[in-house]
Amino acid sequence: MKANPLLPLSPEPVEILTLLGRMAEQGEILSLSSEDGVSYLSAIDQVDRGRRLLWLRGAEGDERLQQLVQSREVVAVGYLDHVKIQFPALNLLWLPGPGRSQLSCLLPLHIYRFQRRLHARVRPPGPAVARVRLGAPAHEFELEVIDVSMTGIGLRLAPGGPLLEVGAQVGRASISLEPATTFEANLKVMHVTPCRPPRSGYHVGCTMSGVGEEALQALQRFIGKVQARLGAG
Repeated sequence: MKANPLLPLSPEPVEILTLLGRMAEQGEILSLSSEDGVSYLSAIDQVDRGRRLLWLRGAEGDERLQQLVQSREVVAVGYLDHVKIQFPALNLLWLPGPGRSQLSCLLPLHIYRFQRRLHARVRPPGPAVARVRLGAPAHEFELEVIDVSMTGIGLRLAPGGPLLEVGAQVGRASISLEPATTFEANLKVMHVTPCRPPRSGYHVGCTMSGVGEEALQALQRFIGKVQARLGAG
């Protein structure tokens, strides 16, 4: 039986508070998603240990916040030290105020993290791009490939481009990793986070599906070649 990569971090309150505190200090982005497909990018403003609450950022007048608080289940997903962190945002409340709005939810009793990847992920050694059609009417955009695995891809969305929301699906993106490794795939956006300085724009993490058998073999050879080059270095 395969190990589930999504495992409880620790039920210990001190460890959970420490981890959430680090996310707040570093301004890590949290993606809040409901079972109805509503998503919103936020961040932890404060870990309120006394009242056992998390205070989250919210923009005044954003209708998605009202939709989120009315949802039965909301999941928060963020990244810390390149590890995916996930927990339920229980009793989510929206507190609109003059010039600023805040969200609050109960401190989670359990936090989950992806401890390891099931598939190796590599950075292309040379220029690599994904061409996607976005918007209505659709226009073609070229996004830089940050990294890729057999089932997922990280893309850089330049400033000023159309912001992709978590859950968005992009059909038949044309991905070119090198002249010998070009293929099409359906993408689903799993997370959107600001790139770390000095890079600008957004890091868009996607799952890939609908890749043909020959393309999968070419992708496997590409990943193996990059890994071998890194090992030799």
